[in-house]
Formats: sequence, C-alpha cells, structure tokens
Amino acid sequence: MIDLVTDLYVSYGLVGMAITLAVAQFGLPLPTSIVLMSVGALLAASDLSALEVFGWAIGGAAAGDQAGYLTGRLLGGRLERFAGRSDYIASGLSTTRQFSRRWGRASVFLSRWLVSPAGPWINLTSGAAGMPWPAFTLWGLGGEAIWVAAYLTLGFLFSSYISGIAEMIANAGWAIGALVVTIFIGWRLWHRIAPASTDQGPENLDPGPA
Repeated sequence: MIDLVTDLYVSYGLVGMAITLAVAQFGLPLPTSIVLMSVGALLAASDLSALEVFGWAIGGAAAGDQAGYLTGRLLGGRLERFAGRSDYIASGLSTTRQFSRRWGRASVFLSRWLVSPAGPWINLTSGAAGMPWPAFTLWGLGGEAIWVAAYLTLGFLFSSYISGIAEMIANAGWAIGALVVTIFIGWRLWHRIAPASTDQGPENLDPGPA
C-alpha cells in the first residue's frame, strides 16, 4: 500500500489522494483508512506538510460527502424506485434510515469515523430526507476531522509497522461494523419482545373463578 501511495504522489501529488478519498466517500469501496495511514507514514519520512496533507484529505472526503448529499437531494423519492429494483440498495437504505432515526443528525458524524461503511448511504438518505445543508456539512466535517487526524497520526507514529497495522485496522473495521449491527438488531428485538412480555404479565392473567 505504501508503494501504491508513493506512486500516487509521484503521479498526482496530494490531489490524487484527495480524489481517491472523494470517490470512496461517494460510495466506491476503497481502503481509505489504510491510504490515510500510509500517507501518515510518508509524513514521518518526508518533508510533506502535515497541515497541507490534512487540508487536502478533509477537502477530498468532504467533496465526496457533498456529492452524495446532492445526489440524494436531487433524486429524492426516486431513491425508492431504485430500491424496488435492487435488494442491495433496499437493504442499504433501510438499515441507514433506522440508524438515522436512532441517532438523528449525529448519525452523519458517527458514520464518518465509527461506522464509516454507512457513510455513503447516510449521505444519500440525508439529502433525500431534506436535512438542512449547513447541519449536514458541520456534522460531516466534524466526523471527517476525527477520522483523518486519527489515521494520519496512527500512520505517522507507527510508520515502521504500517503494514501490520493496516491489516489489523482493516479487520477491526469489519468487526466494529458487525458489532454495531448486532447491537442494533438486539435493541430492536428487545423492543419487540418487551411489550409482548408485559402484556402477558401477572396483572393481565385471568384469575378464573374464585
């Protein structure tokens, strides 16, 4: 991955990194966290400006977020038509909307760094639902800042072990995503089972004839 990022810099510089992040945040599944860690490792071994790298990374990620939000805004209700033709889209939209109802606007913030695979879906549904643009932008920038800073710092501090850390982070990302989904499903099941248990409580049982 470091060789790939080095080639990216040789060919396109920070613009290439920004474009990569933008495309990934729009929805193309690319290993962006690993890319950021690799760039952080390059910071430790070159004269690159950390502030400049951070700015380009935030700019690229935010551009992808804004493109997804605008797409959702333009499509609006037509997203449902696409969902009707694709189980993949239907599942993604359904899961994302449940997450958004649970966390509100904070779902934009959380999906930038904690459950980043949900980010592109959140962008679409936020636009389609008419979330105010300033709110979406502020929540998104806050989350992207944490995500970018964390992975750049990790790569910088542990540049000698970047390959092993990259593999660990990739696996951890899937593990965190699975954990969040499991917790959410458990929460939904609890809310379905609890009312039924209450209805069958002792106070609702027929005591029968005395």
